[in-house]
Amino acid sequence: MKKELQKTLSVAMACLALSANVVLAAPDKAWSLEGFDEPESVLVHPTKPLLFVSNVNGHPAALNGKGYISLLSDEGKVIRHVWVNGMDAPKGLAMDEKYLYVADMQQMHIVDHEKGELVKSIKAEGSVMLNDVVIDDKGVVYLSDILGGGVYRYENDALTKWISAEALPHPNGLLFNHGQLTVATWGTGLHEDFTTDVLGGLSIIDRDTKQITAYKNAEAFGNLDGIAEIKGALFVSDWMNGNIFKYKDQKLELLFNEPKKFTGDLSSKGDLLFVPLMFSQRIDVYKIEP
Repeated sequence: MKKELQKTLSVAMACLALSANVVLAAPDKAWSLEGFDEPESVLVHPTKPLLFVSNVNGHPAALNGKGYISLLSDEGKVIRHVWVNGMDAPKGLAMDEKYLYVADMQQMHIVDHEKGELVKSIKAEGSVMLNDVVIDDKGVVYLSDILGGGVYRYENDALTKWISAEALPHPNGLLFNHGQLTVATWGTGLHEDFTTDVLGGLSIIDRDTKQITAYKNAEAFGNLDGIAEIKGALFVSDWMNGNIFKYKDQKLELLFNEPKKFTGDLSSKGDLLFVPLMFSQRIDVYKIEP
């Protein structure tokens, strides 16, 4: 009875969050591509017409060695379906001039993206399911642990816990923009079916003080996964419900809903928004109008 009550409360909160937002007309699709294996994250190369896609290739928490990264053109042409393999359940992706960083359960992989070679893997002690990765303007790498809680930081060849699970119980999407670190959270009161008693929202983490401050009018609106920016607006995916939200000028709007749900880690380039659909085995790309 208690579990059913918790589920009912979670659904009710989700409906309340949606009712408070204006629903916009769905944007046009630029292209769509199928044939992936549980794609969780899409990353756009900052200077080349390339995309990287993480394929879980099995259960999201499996340690089966079947996970891999695909390499695509930014127009949706497959260059190498299995570009780098030997991973378990790879999820979030980030890159600098030399390396691609991959969040994969309890470890972070470092890939030479020029050679397409896995250089090394580093264990995040005490982690449960590393999910997203981002790099700041100083070259410091941050990783969220959605199940274990907290945020890890990779600096000077050391991967250590930076934000505690008590401070951030279930962080997911990460974005570094305009000199600040933004986190999209899953929510609190997590159940076995991944529903939560309280929905997640958007917050800023101060890199110097570790202070966490919620975005105004975006405190609790979904079980959040990916986050990207286009023309000063933030776009956020709600994995459980398939919702894509837009946040700008302290206003939260529901951009559209994917009926099959499970919208993963987002990426953007120009006016294009890249959306992986994990259990639909495809990527949809939307053209975002001003």
